[in-house]
Parts: sequence; structure tokens; C-alpha cells
Amino acid sequence: MMSLFRTLTLVALVSFLLHLGWESLHVQLYTGYENWTGGAPVVFLATIGDVLYTLGAFALVSGFKGSIEWIKEATKRDYLMLVTLGFLIALFVEYKGLALHRWQYLPDMPLIPLLQVGLSPIIQMALLLPLTVFMVSRMRGR
Repeated sequence: MMSLFRTLTLVALVSFLLHLGWESLHVQLYTGYENWTGGAPVVFLATIGDVLYTLGAFALVSGFKGSIEWIKEATKRDYLMLVTLGFLIALFVEYKGLALHRWQYLPDMPLIPLLQVGLSPIIQMALLLPLTVFMVSRMRGR
């Protein structure tokens, strides 16, 4: 039980720190989000969402693998699964946010041509989700 709590805590903490840094750097590529933050800093709210999606993806892979202990011996296939999940999560979040008019992209946001979504959030989740797991696996003494 302690291993489960420790692992999830580490995943949440590492994810929070990585996503907070990324969100802080690319928030200036968005506009229109000011009305839905309710006074809380948008970077903080976006980071909390990123952490929840990361925990969800980690739980999904853990369920698929049958144990949370897979993190100790994560394979290239596991990391590829996390990259894919990160990509799909980011697509979902961006399409939902754009469709609900929660934000718009400023001209400086590079777009993925066929998908018409921002490149930065796609790279963010596809990169930071597996990086979080990699870092936690190292912290746990792989």
C-alpha cells in the first residue's frame, strides 16, 4: 500500500513540476481563457488538469499491465504507449477547449496543419507524460 501511495505521489509531484514549467512558458500562446479561471491563475489550473490526465494515463497503463509495479521495469513499448496516450489526451483537451471557446490560439502558436491544433500542447503531453514516468522510475530505484 505504501508503494502505491509513494508511487502516485511521486507521479503527481514530478508531473506537477514539469507541467508547471511548460505551462508557464507557453501560456502566452493562448488568449480567451481569462473568463473561465475564476480568479485562479490559469497556469495553476492548467497544471492541475495536466496532473490529473497524467495520473489517469498512468492508472490506465497500470490496469493494462496488471500492477503499478510496471514502472520499475518500464519498456520501450510502455513509453510508446504513454507517448500515444499523451498525444490523444492533448488532442482531446485542445479540441474540447477550442470547441467550447475556452481559449483561442494567438498567431505565435504553431499549428499542426492537418489537425489544426497547437503544436506546443501536443508536444507537452506526449513528451512530459513519459518523462514523468521515466523520472519516477529512476527515483524509485529501478
